[in-house]
Amino acid sequence: MSDIFYPVAHRSDEEIEALKNRYVTFNENVIPSLIKEACGMTAVSWKKPESWSTSHVIYIVTVAERARPVVIRANIGWGAPERYMQIEKLITDQVASHGIPVNRILHVDISRNQYPFDYQIQDMLEGHDIEGHFHGTRDEYDQLSFDLGRYVGLWGALEYDGFGRFDLSAASEGRLVGTKSTMYDYIIVRLDEDITYLVDAEVISVGRGMAIRKLFEDHKPVIRVNKGTLVQYDLADHNIMFDGEKMITGVFDWEAAVVGDPVLDLASAPTWKTFFPREEKMIEGYRTVRDLPNFFKEKMAIYRLRTMLWKMVYAIRAGILNDDRKNKFEAALVPFRLAQ
Repeated sequence: MSDIFYPVAHRSDEEIEALKNRYVTFNENVIPSLIKEACGMTAVSWKKPESWSTSHVIYIVTVAERARPVVIRANIGWGAPERYMQIEKLITDQVASHGIPVNRILHVDISRNQYPFDYQIQDMLEGHDIEGHFHGTRDEYDQLSFDLGRYVGLWGALEYDGFGRFDLSAASEGRLVGTKSTMYDYIIVRLDEDITYLVDAEVISVGRGMAIRKLFEDHKPVIRVNKGTLVQYDLADHNIMFDGEKMITGVFDWEAAVVGDPVLDLASAPTWKTFFPREEKMIEGYRTVRDLPNFFKEKMAIYRLRTMLWKMVYAIRAGILNDDRKNKFEAALVPFRLAQ
């Protein structure tokens, strides 16, 4: 894998093309034998989830030995083995140990010895994802946002050496270590490429692109972090399960997780589609666990801008750029007086 800032935005064109037909490529007839060999369970039936948006092949599998189904999450065997699947298990095991509801990964296999793809088998979380099933009140959503902020504070207690994406070799030895020396080194990964892409796509002018790049240089002291902690960096409602009212039953999909500054989670969460504004309540929940750092507002602004840069690149590449995404991008430039 080449150096990336965010996996969805920075996949190669070849991988994006291969993923389009992933369910056609994947042979679901192997599911019974896979479940039996990996977990000793008997698959009774299986189906694709209705609303989970992902680049993986996902099946919810009913098994004879237990009431709750299990989930198979697999790729199509494109490219090198997906070693971040191992990293996700290491992460979720540690997150769960802090009393945070999270998807539990039962088994990971990236050997490709038995099957020509990499896969995880996970416990099926209770409840439903917020994005597809929330029909509640503002107060109920505020409680979900408050608890999410508290969880960000709790998993922010998990400290690691380094910053940025996790080191694949260390993970194979059971260790979680970042690949960069500083938080700033991670934040600027693919930054120049993202800005150039948006200039070429005529989203921003050359002048605005240069001004945006200078912002990151000017904010280098703000981005400085002494010790990196766990950042989930994908706190979209489709990655959060809830009980149908106001209790989170699990946070899942940790493939974008990095070592960094927990403010990155707070800054990026409102950039996803939400039913009600989330930022204020998340910060309120976070503050029940830990204090806000120095230069908090400045951190929020620069991290949100970095998030919207890769999101704009992704939206254009995926053909899903719309007015809402454009408006969020411009809003991220307002604190710097660079919005149009």
